[in-house]
Parts: sequence; C-alpha cells; structure tokens
Amino acid sequence: MKTVKGFNKVQSKNKIFGLEFLDLLVLLLIYLIVFVLSNNLLVNLAIVFTAYFFLKFYKKGKSPHWAGSVIRFLVRPKKYQPKRELEQEIFQ
Repeated sequence: MKTVKGFNKVQSKNKIFGLEFLDLLVLLLIYLIVFVLSNNLLVNLAIVFTAYFFLKFYKKGKSPHWAGSVIRFLVRPKKYQPKRELEQEIFQ
C-alpha cells in the first residue's frame, strides 16, 4: 500500500515562537495588564513566561486555529437566521 508523505512544517509555518497570532495577542494583553498593575520586573516577566508556557502546553495536540474557531463558535448567534436563505426556498 502506498503512503502519502505529510509535511508538518506547512501547519507550523504561521506560528511565531510556537504560538499562533491569536495566542500572541492574548500574551500581549497579559503583558500589558501585568506591567500596568505591578512595578516588579522579575515578577512581571515570570507571569508572562508562565502564561507563554501555559499557552504552549494548552495548545499542544490541538488543531491549527483551534482558539479562533472556538471564539467564532461562542460569539456566533445560537438561533437559525432565516435571512441567510432565499424566501422561495423556505416557503415552498
């Protein structure tokens, strides 16, 4: 049986420091909040690095763009929107 070679680097190409863009925005938000609330540089960096390693550990094994898909699912309306369908398809 023939096998197809998979290219793992295709999925990881859009990552920076091992995190996707949305995760980097979360990390930036944590960075800004921590540095506004505290003046201790070592504690702030420890919190940011802990958040970074938590995000890397949490995302391990998840599909690419998983966080964005979850956010879109949670924000999307939960009811069926009939305005997306043609009226003639609904009332036949």
